[in-house]
Amino acid sequence: MESSEIFITALKYEEKIRDLYLSAVDIVDDDRGKRLFKALADDEQSHIDFLNYSLDILKEQGDIDAGKLQTPIPSEELIRSNIEEMKAKIPEKMLGDVKRDLNSALQMELETSAYYKDASEKSEGKIKEILEKFVEIEDRHVNVVQVELDYASKSGHWFDFMEASMEVE
Repeated sequence: MESSEIFITALKYEEKIRDLYLSAVDIVDDDRGKRLFKALADDEQSHIDFLNYSLDILKEQGDIDAGKLQTPIPSEELIRSNIEEMKAKIPEKMLGDVKRDLNSALQMELETSAYYKDASEKSEGKIKEILEKFVEIEDRHVNVVQVELDYASKSGHWFDFMEASMEVE
C-alpha cells in the first residue's frame, strides 16, 4: 500500500474516534469525564493535523518530521504507577452514559491500533517509523480508556487485572 493511501485511511480512523470523543464531551455530566474526553479528542485532532501535514509533505516529495507526532497521554508504565491516585480522582458516580461511550471508544481505539500495526508491518523506512509511533500512541489511548471503563463498570477488574474476585466463596 502506498504511503499516501495509508495516511488517508488513517485519517478516517482518527476523525471517527475524534468525533466520538467530542460527542462524549456533550453527553457526559461530570467535569472530570468531560476533561478526559476533551483531552482525547484534542490528541486525536493532533493526529489528524499530523496526517494532513504528512500528506502535504509526501506530495512535495519531502521528508516527514516524525518528531512532530507527540501525545500528552501517559505511557502504560506511568499509568500503572499512578493507578491508586487515578482511582481516587474518578468520581464514585459517573453521570451520563459514560460506560457506553467508553466501550465504543475502546473498540475504536483497538481497531485504530490494529490498523496502524498492520500498516507498519507492510511498510518500511520513515513511514514504518511513523506508523510504529502511532501504534505506541494508540496503545496509550487503549490503556487510558480501559482504566476508565474498568472502574466505571465495577467489574472487579482494574487495568485488565482482577482486582477483587466476584466469586462467592
